[in-house]
Amino acid sequence: MLETIRLYDDDPYLKKIEARVVNINGNQVELDKTIFYPESGGQTGDTGTIGGVRVLDTHICNGRIFHETESPLQVFLGRTVEIELDWGRRYRIMKLHSASHLMEYFLFQKLGPLDRLGSSVDEKKDRSDYTYEGRLTSEDLVAVGEETNAFIGEGYDITIESDPDQPGKRIWRCGYIEMPCGGTHVMNTSEIGSIKLKRKNPGKGKERVETSLSY
Repeated sequence: MLETIRLYDDDPYLKKIEARVVNINGNQVELDKTIFYPESGGQTGDTGTIGGVRVLDTHICNGRIFHETESPLQVFLGRTVEIELDWGRRYRIMKLHSASHLMEYFLFQKLGPLDRLGSSVDEKKDRSDYTYEGRLTSEDLVAVGEETNAFIGEGYDITIESDPDQPGKRIWRCGYIEMPCGGTHVMNTSEIGSIKLKRKNPGKGKERVETSLSY
């Protein structure tokens, strides 16, 4: 079976398209192309509708993207259906995902490079865990937040390009900051607004920073 064409890679601002249904297995629907980002790389899966039926989650397995619907989709294979993204939710995720990269850059500037243990971003917040034997102080966190918001306010463009040295990998760039990432992001930091940071302590030798939008 052919892999689903990932339209969100080239245009994460697509909100509604028509796509062909190529497989239905219970509540799992596969399409020939999609604007729904599947859960991966710490970014949560998208929601929305397919043919008017609610999509509760999107995930990927062996290159195949599965849309989990609230109820079985009652259409024949090969039919074209309208798919619509829950855009408000996705747009917040895009803002937070971009903001989390900027936060991490300025966090590393303050504490030095840290090993990231994991991350998770949805429409409410980004959560990033790191190994750190010291303690992230409130003063450090305030400084990182201020530097991040100042950078955001300068209105830098954000681009994502394929890594020529690693097929399938994508590089996220914003001003003088870059890092690998295959998720969805805003086009300019001015879209983010401002962010606020919160510290959590998930265990000895670990630090967690939660990033949320200020509105």
